[in-house]
Amino acid sequence: MKRTLRASKRALQIEGESSFMVLGNAKMLESQGRKIIHLEIGEPDFVTPANIREAAIRALMEGETHYTPTPGMLELRKAIAEKTMQDFGVEVRFEDVSVTLGSKEAVFAALAAIVEEGDEVLYPNPGYPAYESGIRFFGGKPVPVRLREEEEFRMIPDRVNELVSNKTKAIIINSPENPTGSVLSKDDVKGIVEIAKDIGAYVISDEIYRYIIYDGLKHYSPIQFDENLENTVVIDGFSKYYAMTGWRLGYIITPKHLTEAVQLVLNLITACPSSFVQIGGIEALKNGMDAVREMVRQYSIRREVVIEEVSKIEDVHMVRPKGAFYAFINVSKITQKAGIDSFKLASILLEKYGVAVLHGTAMGSFGEGYIRISYANSVENIREGLRIIDKAFKELKKG
Repeated sequence: MKRTLRASKRALQIEGESSFMVLGNAKMLESQGRKIIHLEIGEPDFVTPANIREAAIRALMEGETHYTPTPGMLELRKAIAEKTMQDFGVEVRFEDVSVTLGSKEAVFAALAAIVEEGDEVLYPNPGYPAYESGIRFFGGKPVPVRLREEEEFRMIPDRVNELVSNKTKAIIINSPENPTGSVLSKDDVKGIVEIAKDIGAYVISDEIYRYIIYDGLKHYSPIQFDENLENTVVIDGFSKYYAMTGWRLGYIITPKHLTEAVQLVLNLITACPSSFVQIGGIEALKNGMDAVREMVRQYSIRREVVIEEVSKIEDVHMVRPKGAFYAFINVSKITQKAGIDSFKLASILLEKYGVAVLHGTAMGSFGEGYIRISYANSVENIREGLRIIDKAFKELKKG
């Protein structure tokens, strides 16, 4: 009997990242002549700093267009290891650093190397959607740790401890966090590492926003509390704080026993990252922090504008974000009065009012009643967008 051809169930269970879907819808409306204010996509509006672009251009002109080793150029891997030592006082072997095509590939490779069929993996919800999809893709069981507004959306050890079991293989943390802007304290991170050690699990730490932090707070990494570097996987990249989203450059730092498995996965997927892009990454690590500090200064100003404008909107509120460049706004009173969910609310804001935001459930089931806005945009656009949202909410409440 002839087989009916169809896509695999494994592939079809992946949930695409909604921010890109909303962006696509917004771009479609723009192509029809509509003016759209983009507050949906988590992308810096800054251009990659000139010195980084120039380093990559020079590399291209000098013929740097060939394969590199799968885990990346030696100079880049050493630079990542050195930067890790500078920032955290922890020495990592450059051999355990693997360069990836963005941090998303690093998440994929980590889960591929760790998760067996039936393993449980704890992850933050609301949180980055690639975690849950990736866990399912490799046959694991996603176990959401609900982030609560009254706890500043932190993934605190007590909540984690309530959910661990003898099947827990890994705990994913993200600080500063997308979409809430929460930042884990030293005790939070240390406590989660101790839980992982006690049960023999990994901590997968997504640190893609680690330099975008405010109010004098400090970023803590699990590697600071894992003295033998046996339980911790660190994921990071260049997209967010170096404004290098289109370059697709990230990395993963693994325990020694996990490195070979991760590198085999990376070899299967992409063979190696682009050579000239890696040279741009070397320049970013060596001479990029002045630009990062200036961008963070601008984000801090924009954050204050968001807080100011949101405070003027009746029946909504938000937790002050402490890192990243997102505001997670509680709109549950609006959705209840209008008799709609957050997905419908975001659709109305885009289609009727020309403001693109992300519905809370794009970031997980516990995001219902919220919308996420990105303030990686100009002050003028942020003010205009939030004032239009205020107008929209008033009209929705009137019915």
